[in-house]
Amino acid sequence: MRQEACATAPELLPVAADPTAADADAALREATMEAALSAVGGLGYRATSVKAILERSGGHRAQFYEQFGSKEDCFEQAYATWIERLGVGLLGAAATAGGWRPGVRAALTGLFEFVEERPEIVRALLVEVQVAGGPALARREEALERLATTIDSVRGQIEPDARPPEATGMFVVGGVEACVCDALAAGNPERVWDSLPELMHFAVGSYLGREAAEEEHEAAQDLIKRRRAEREGETR
Repeated sequence: MRQEACATAPELLPVAADPTAADADAALREATMEAALSAVGGLGYRATSVKAILERSGGHRAQFYEQFGSKEDCFEQAYATWIERLGVGLLGAAATAGGWRPGVRAALTGLFEFVEERPEIVRALLVEVQVAGGPALARREEALERLATTIDSVRGQIEPDARPPEATGMFVVGGVEACVCDALAAGNPERVWDSLPELMHFAVGSYLGREAAEEEHEAAQDLIKRRRAEREGETR
């Protein structure tokens, strides 16, 4: 092979990316986005600074600006990622529960578990996004509409003259959101479980009538009792 061909070969061959570096960048990005939501949920959107985010993520300012243009940009990207994950998780739980009524219950219990485990994240997703506005707020509306559409999917199983108003799904989702926000405002995320029986009664009753609503109200009460008994057993 000619010497000049040897000299140009490295320029023609693709350079393999360093998977270790790529994984590290992805992990840092994930940690920074999670820290941004946690900071916003804990401190409030306006009070959150890049410094506050870095204090929670353990990253450095130079690393932050390599991946995000500003606090606002970081929050918007973090919001888009986490609201999508939450929505997919809730819809997945509903789809695999074995029916519409079990699906609603599964989605609500999944949401309430997340509220209890990550209250700051939820506060950022549902409350502080109202302060942030912009693209994040638009994504919130999209996520709520998807959940409302899923709840409203039972409409096809109801006789036309017995179907509730078309906005019923959004009313149900709005009621759920209000209960979550009330629990967060009270500083007691676990309190959201107290609303499960009434929310199931409201959601199911809005579509399937009083008898079904009362059955779900009782089932939700039983679920809460079992859950609390299991927790008491774990702490003994």
